[in-house]
Amino acid sequence: MTAMARKNASRVLTEVAQFLCLVLLLTLFSAIAEKPAASQSGSGQSDNAAAAQGTDTSQSPCKGITSNPSALKNSLVEVPKYQKTYVLVVGGSARDRITAPDSPAIRSLSIEIADDSQTSSVVQDLRLNNVQRVPASDQSPVSPLTDLAAGKVDAVIMWAPLAAAGLIDLGLEDKVSLYSVDRPKNPPPSFVVTQAAGAPDACASAIADDLDSFGVLPAELLVPVNIRSLFGTPTPTFSMKGAEQGEQVFQQICARCHGQHAVADPTLAPVDLLVSIRRFQFIGFKYIVLNGRPQKGMPPLRGTVSEAQIALIFQYLQARSKT
Repeated sequence: MTAMARKNASRVLTEVAQFLCLVLLLTLFSAIAEKPAASQSGSGQSDNAAAAQGTDTSQSPCKGITSNPSALKNSLVEVPKYQKTYVLVVGGSARDRITAPDSPAIRSLSIEIADDSQTSSVVQDLRLNNVQRVPASDQSPVSPLTDLAAGKVDAVIMWAPLAAAGLIDLGLEDKVSLYSVDRPKNPPPSFVVTQAAGAPDACASAIADDLDSFGVLPAELLVPVNIRSLFGTPTPTFSMKGAEQGEQVFQQICARCHGQHAVADPTLAPVDLLVSIRRFQFIGFKYIVLNGRPQKGMPPLRGTVSEAQIALIFQYLQARSKT
């Protein structure tokens, strides 16, 4: 083959290669352009299928819970962080006047509350006078929110978990403002439980997330626990069932710092809880859990862990320390 022939052949091969590259690029661009349309079409088909089956894919796990007293109580007592928090829920045009929980304009609001001892105590501590009271009822636990939505009052004061459950169920989340009020207070009497609360269910977690999204500060975090307030706290009666439940709570709350096995770990907390638990009375253990040991890097857990959960953790560590 002559040099001229080789040169022509090389030129032809180059042109063919360029042509194939062009075809490949056009095919690629075509596929990219069609992909969103196909994806959008698939999404529409999925939505249509869900609609045909009557499924609401955006439904909250708390939907309808305020009309089920038993389920409501079971979920609310498991809400983390906010068990002793009460909130001011402001609606309508009053939202423009109230920008902070200590705003002087609060005294001019018409406020509704459920007439239970704890909520009444909050109102008394805040020295509010323009307050309407409705009977506390298991059958209509969020009636103050219903009246707020109807424009009958400017605001309501409620136990935070119950308020958030009502806002979710009634679809009022984008129509109100929330503020923490007063110091830590126990839940309303109808929501006080003696048995230990377990891990939060889906609705309890959704309620905590909702309160977080409003920027509600747990009242428990505002006031350190005084050791004198714990005097007389009974030591939980040990049981293997309590210890087993306590292991789940420990893994959920404590293991991130103390490790899965609660023993000293130089990479985590250098404290062997299985040894230290032997010299602790329950009152001292509870005090440290609630207030932490900031000088040693342990944060306070009040507002994060319930009293029932502290009792379960104590039983778990007791059981582990004896093995």
